[in-house]
Amino acid sequence: MLDSLIAFDHSLFMMLNSSFTSDFLDWVMPIITNAKNWMPIILLSWFYMLIFCDKRIRILAIGLLVSVGLNDLICARIIKKGVGRLRPCSIEETENFKCRLLLPQKSSKSFPSNHASNTAAFAAAISFYSGIGAGWPFIIISFLVGYSRIYCGVHFPLDVLTGWIIGTLISFVIIKLIILRFWNYEKEEGEELEQPAADAETVSE
Repeated sequence: MLDSLIAFDHSLFMMLNSSFTSDFLDWVMPIITNAKNWMPIILLSWFYMLIFCDKRIRILAIGLLVSVGLNDLICARIIKKGVGRLRPCSIEETENFKCRLLLPQKSSKSFPSNHASNTAAFAAAISFYSGIGAGWPFIIISFLVGYSRIYCGVHFPLDVLTGWIIGTLISFVIIKLIILRFWNYEKEEGEELEQPAADAETVSE
């Protein structure tokens, strides 16, 4: 079962990395995959939410920080070290496996993709909290970044897919089970505090 999954992963990788290619994608994918090019968009969005938006969105900004931080810890510090999967560009080429590398050689482990998991955590947190309408630009960024990791030869498709799943699940737990419960609890507390005042006005009338 595991051997079949790995074989399929290798085949899909070679198709996306070596077959479905073009001169344009060879130029643009290394730009997309570089965090220096998309990270400023995410950071500016986060600072805007934290500084200029209302309390509910500031809570979201805190949730985003927790989600991405926890995701990075789990993926980079725990899973990658535990699994120890080699990157496609670190595997010796054979007749059945080839890797077209468009980036400098990397020696760190491959599974899962931190780029995919971190961007997915950010996109999912916004989508769970504020709706898909607010999250779709970041979903597109996460998809493009994940795809670029495969295209550039530094991750297998399974690395990216698992990164997306982990990032989404962590954001679900942080936003749905913690942040939203805190927000709803706070609103209920506020309503309870307002109720006696309203009763007092009724009595005075």
